[in-house]
Amino acid sequence: MKKKLKIVVPIILGIFFLYITYELTSQEERDLILKYIKSAKIEFILVAMFFGAFADIIRGLRWQLLSKSIGYKTNPLISVASVFMCYTSNMAIARSGEFLRASVLSNYNKIPIGKTFGTIAAERVVDVIISFVILITVWVLQYQVVVESFFNTNILYFINDNIALISLFIIVVSLIFIFFLKKNRGIRTFFKSILEGLLSITKLNSNLVFFIVFSLMIWSCYILAFYMIKFSIFELSYIDSNLIFPAFVVGVYSISLSNHGLGVYPLAISLFLANFGINTEIGLTYGWLAWSCQAIITLIFGALSFFVLPLLYTSD
Repeated sequence: MKKKLKIVVPIILGIFFLYITYELTSQEERDLILKYIKSAKIEFILVAMFFGAFADIIRGLRWQLLSKSIGYKTNPLISVASVFMCYTSNMAIARSGEFLRASVLSNYNKIPIGKTFGTIAAERVVDVIISFVILITVWVLQYQVVVESFFNTNILYFINDNIALISLFIIVVSLIFIFFLKKNRGIRTFFKSILEGLLSITKLNSNLVFFIVFSLMIWSCYILAFYMIKFSIFELSYIDSNLIFPAFVVGVYSISLSNHGLGVYPLAISLFLANFGINTEIGLTYGWLAWSCQAIITLIFGALSFFVLPLLYTSD
């Protein structure tokens, strides 16, 4: 039942936000959005797609540094293909991609799956830290509107009023987890390998500089891909360049709510820009173009990876 809910809920959320978008716009506005998208300059769209694809390629190469730090030599093509397969899987079933990616990397590179999952988790930790750094940067630039949208006051009050109950719940869950961990040797071995994968980042040594450079390149490319959309349509040029950076942050934090941010991402971008006097149709055009560029390259390269990888390599 839980597995079905994990699949169904993000899809329902995506459909719900598509419905909200439909309700918030008139037929005239929807026609105008479509007209804007059709008039987009292909050269800027292609550049945006290039930066998006390049970021995912670097992500695959960055993972190789982690696998090397725990003693495994990996194939760069398999590493890169696994990233596109991961994101394609997330478009179909939310948050399924990481498990698929860990499985692909484990089977084709002959690495215990716990370790591959651990290294992927280590990557996620780094990316979360970078996203928080970006969020703090936005705070420094005094874009409080974005920050307030992430941290709802009612939620903060709820946490404050129920801190004892929340703490007790965390302690009980932790004790249950430790109990099962001690009783089951298989689970213990699996989590030990995950821990080793997580700690791979501490063993990078001389490759730490490359890992940091790759991480900065990944996020710089994502930001550049988002920024290029501004130049694809004349009407988007009216958006203040100072809004692009925080709008990007809004997109980052909204994309995980549904399958690859379907419905949520464009609406979140539009609602943020509306706070600064940007028309709904302009905001939605920006959001849908940015989302579509990433979705297209994900589907193209993901499909190629699913098809080509088994032909070139075997997991036997």
